Amino acid sequence: VAMGTDAGFLMPPGLSVAELKALANSGMSPMDVIVAATRNSAYVCGASDRLGTVEPGKLADLLVVSGDPLQDLGVLGHAQLVIHRGTVITGPKK
Repeated sequence: VAMGTDAGFLMPPGLSVAELKALANSGMSPMDVIVAATRNSAYVCGASDRLGTVEPGKLADLLVVSGDPLQDLGVLGHAQLVIHRGTVITGPKK
């Protein structure tokens, strides 16, 4: 299972928490949902050699949240910090 869409401009940019929750409601564990949104999606797009997991040699986009997404996937919709290719692009509001 992989998360994503080809709807393009019809979907707002960013992570679809509604889709994450729908996958969880279908019986997937929170970890399986996160893997579907990261590693599996990169695989389906033919990009697993450079995306989808955090490891040396890959491009890394990191999302920092306040809470445990394994307990509440909804926290993924409220980023505290976003790091894109090693650069902080969104940080805490001051």
